[in-house]
Amino acid sequence: MIDLPKDGSSMDSLPIAVSGANGFTGRFVCCELLKRRIPFLAVLRPEANPSWMLSKKIPLRFADLNNAAQLGDQLVNCRALLNVASIGFGAAPSIVKACKKANIKRAVFVSTTSIFTQLNTNSKAIRKAAEEAIKCSGLDATIMRPTMIYGTPGDRNMIKLVKWLDRWPILPVFGKGDYLQQPVHVSDVAWAVVEALNSAKTINKQFSLTGAAPLTFNQIINLTSQALGRNVYRIHLPAKIFVTLIKKTELLGINLPIKAEQIERLNENKAFSHADASKCFGYSPMHFEEGIKQEVALFRDGRDGVS
Repeated sequence: MIDLPKDGSSMDSLPIAVSGANGFTGRFVCCELLKRRIPFLAVLRPEANPSWMLSKKIPLRFADLNNAAQLGDQLVNCRALLNVASIGFGAAPSIVKACKKANIKRAVFVSTTSIFTQLNTNSKAIRKAAEEAIKCSGLDATIMRPTMIYGTPGDRNMIKLVKWLDRWPILPVFGKGDYLQQPVHVSDVAWAVVEALNSAKTINKQFSLTGAAPLTFNQIINLTSQALGRNVYRIHLPAKIFVTLIKKTELLGINLPIKAEQIERLNENKAFSHADASKCFGYSPMHFEEGIKQEVALFRDGRDGVS
């Protein structure tokens, strides 16, 4: 059983545990919790650098997410779990066991809309299995599925396009560039994760977290180049031919800057509705034009964008 605070206060006074707190999205979740003055602690990998957490005076615990016993010990006396760490590496069953060991009932897990891809990728199978383990766990769980997350130079997505367009006037595009994307700003994801935790309406439900509106890749290029104040000339390359060629080089063990799967994903619609999230807990994401302007401004100033 969880030991309640000795002063007789309620479970609400116990901290929330945040796993994956040191990652890109995780730090924004921590900032959202700090802003709301919600008690929490960060669960980091044993080898992780804790300097950012220490600078924010965030309480720390260390555990391997794949070690249910170790993680369970570190979750004791926490009232809920926000798992922002990727569930794409097979740790979900271990995390579920740890929650039960620590007597944690409420949890929010961050997954991804990439589980809906039509491609038969290994990561898709792992993530779908992870979601099933969570759904069948008996936890009061909420699963959040963000689209491609962006927002600061610390992201792993839009910053690549920003840096390229800032340096070069020509951009090769595999395919016509007319497939839809719907990037979501990291601050919107962080807000939604924390907000959902406090809403009983989200229990045992799954939500897509997207940007305000879907855009073609061509539109994303245009808005990004406008934010940078650059003119860009697009060279459209035949996607199928390059996918075939790159797959052959991959079979030979040759690593190229871009993978065949990335080209295939680029030529697949990735637009989803966030209507359920809006209706259930008031999710209202920013438009990409605003978000990319913020990212470019941070890029220009050399700032990471995390408060």
